[in-house]
Amino acid sequence: MLSWVRKGRRFVFLALSIFLVAETARVGLAAFLLRETDVGSMERSLVLNPKDAALNFRLARVYHMLMIGDEDKAKASYFNSLYHNPQLAPAWLGLAEMFIEDGDEQRAQAALNRAFDLAPSSIGNVWEGSILALRLGNTSLAIRGLRVIAKADPGRRGRVFDISWQLIDDPELILGKVVTDGILPSYLGYLISKDRLDATFPVWERMKKRGVVSDAAALHYVDFLIRKDRGLEAFSIWREMFRERDDDSIVWNGGFENEPLGRGFDWRMGKAKGVGIELDRRERFQGDRSLRITFDGKHNVDFYHVSQVIPIHPRSDYLFTSEIATRGITTRNGISWEVSCYPKGGMRKSSEPLTGTNEWKTVRLAFHTPSDCNSVVARLRRYRSTRLDRFISGTVWVDDVKLFKVETNANAQSR
Repeated sequence: MLSWVRKGRRFVFLALSIFLVAETARVGLAAFLLRETDVGSMERSLVLNPKDAALNFRLARVYHMLMIGDEDKAKASYFNSLYHNPQLAPAWLGLAEMFIEDGDEQRAQAALNRAFDLAPSSIGNVWEGSILALRLGNTSLAIRGLRVIAKADPGRRGRVFDISWQLIDDPELILGKVVTDGILPSYLGYLISKDRLDATFPVWERMKKRGVVSDAAALHYVDFLIRKDRGLEAFSIWREMFRERDDDSIVWNGGFENEPLGRGFDWRMGKAKGVGIELDRRERFQGDRSLRITFDGKHNVDFYHVSQVIPIHPRSDYLFTSEIATRGITTRNGISWEVSCYPKGGMRKSSEPLTGTNEWKTVRLAFHTPSDCNSVVARLRRYRSTRLDRFISGTVWVDDVKLFKVETNANAQSR
């Protein structure tokens, strides 16, 4: 009866923490179950060679994990394996697990300590031992093992971070004890993927302090902060990555002199059917290049595919300006600039659409930001037309895009 009670307790634990036990089973069982499937054959082999520690261990695992026979039989096989080879760390782990299931914490801890001492760098053993340590409630021992695994095995890092958050659930402790300097970028990426904004700040500061910041990690973090409506913090990182501008405009790469990155606070350019978007060195307002958008006249385009996210201050007045030239833009729905709050939406202002042919002219757009607006997105815009002459053709050039903060609405209108 006691045996069945213990088995019932094991099933309860499986139901509550299936992920941890699945990992234990995967590490502990997979290797030998592929090689040894006939328990009877293994038992007959043991009769011929009872001093085979590895065979005793494999039988113990089968008895234990698959619950073949009673638990005493499994435990005896673990003891036999260790009697013939006291250095067999996996057997100590198996024994520790049985002691945990029996509620014998003192003996479980002793067996677990022995396993860690014997195989401090064996990733499979350390992984299983860390899980058992968590089941035992020994957080410090588990952290020691998880730190080794996260540092040495990139393939298990995500699972290490998952377990740390599920069972340790202390961001400061995880960052300080589990995450080494070399894996900080991986941990930042993990936190971003789990949408844990507050936990990213100390990680980023430590990355800067330790000098493990890459452009890729910084851009990934900037994009995340922009999505989380933390534009000013994102822009601070952005400015550390790139040189300062020569003027006080908030728009980045407003003259299209640099190849757009397509992320962060640079220009983002998508693809639209019937539209060509490219940099132009021949037709420009100033500098070496402008941006050219060409419509082929065969599509009723809903165009919003050139944009830039710009950090701003709430409850403030701004003036957006751009130089635009057009050639043969058809339909009443021409090209305009649209500025709106990002990512929440809300405030939206648009310039008058340009059609036909226009030499370089300055487009101005003044706006006041609401109290909950920390970033805006500026888009070149052409709305889909409902008229018969809906297919747009022609070419637009854009250059010298700028955004300035001004003191009052009146100043913004007159600047």
